Amino acid sequence: MQGTNCSQYSDADTPHTTTISVLGHPLRVKNYICSPDGKNYRVKDKSRIQLSIIPTSYCPCRCPFCIAHARRNNKAVLDIKKLETTLRRLKAEDSIRGIKITGGEPMLHPELTSDIIDMIYDIWGDEYFEVSLDTCGVDLKGLMDIKKLSRLDQVHISRHHYDDAINKSIFNGPVPGMKELKEAIGSVSYKDLFIVNCMLMKDYIGTTEEVHKYLDHAIDIGFGKVSFITGNPINSFISEQALDYEALIKEDDSSFMFTRGFFDYDICRCRDGVYVSDAGDIIEFYGRCTLKDGEDYARGLVYWPDNRLTIGYGGEEIIGV
Repeated sequence: MQGTNCSQYSDADTPHTTTISVLGHPLRVKNYICSPDGKNYRVKDKSRIQLSIIPTSYCPCRCPFCIAHARRNNKAVLDIKKLETTLRRLKAEDSIRGIKITGGEPMLHPELTSDIIDMIYDIWGDEYFEVSLDTCGVDLKGLMDIKKLSRLDQVHISRHHYDDAINKSIFNGPVPGMKELKEAIGSVSYKDLFIVNCMLMKDYIGTTEEVHKYLDHAIDIGFGKVSFITGNPINSFISEQALDYEALIKEDDSSFMFTRGFFDYDICRCRDGVYVSDAGDIIEFYGRCTLKDGEDYARGLVYWPDNRLTIGYGGEEIIGV
């Protein structure tokens, strides 16, 4: 997969999209499963769509690469009763394949976030689909108070450098240090729940040596997995700083063992693997490279703090205010 252009593997015979109905709104969505070899794409038996729920757009951090920077000062909080009505309608038509709770910073309102998670499992019951939570690590104590924390598939905590001072300078906000993270994660027995997200940037985690240090650091904290991110070029800072994970995590490095990878035509590619430290400790890692920003079909729904439901983050409203 290394250094490969996904577009040369496109299979023209595989249908890329189909149309589903979401609350009476026709929506064109992805109709295939990403390919491990870039050649053979399987058609889905039933196409559904991912939902992101944003309890609040507000975030106290000021990351220079933030894709949500335009709305991060909005302190509005969603109405959970209106959210419940929408979720029950989405459940009835079987249109959702997974839910991500994100922001803003959802842990500014830990009780609300916990109630939203309870509601999701109350509505969907034991039916399996992925439910995850994204946070900068604000209010880790509140995170531990989420009643159904153990039922989540993943909790993503962002941390973009192993050094506390450098990491805090990137976020420019109240993010936890190594000691706080270690205590919080150490208090939970199911370590595979926590994934740490790291934005690869030239002046920070920008070399293979720095990647090794970061992974060693993540092992020390107690994370089960590291997700390396290539930033979207939304401004000059990230355009100059962004790095592809494939430039730093290479097959000829004996510390890395690659397990699987997937192509999504000319849109993106990703890869999973295991890192082995010099001390013999192991941690999973994941890297994703976005090749193309934006598609002409819907790749997700977003429920906003003002109780709108939209196609993606900037698309058409399905439910307005």
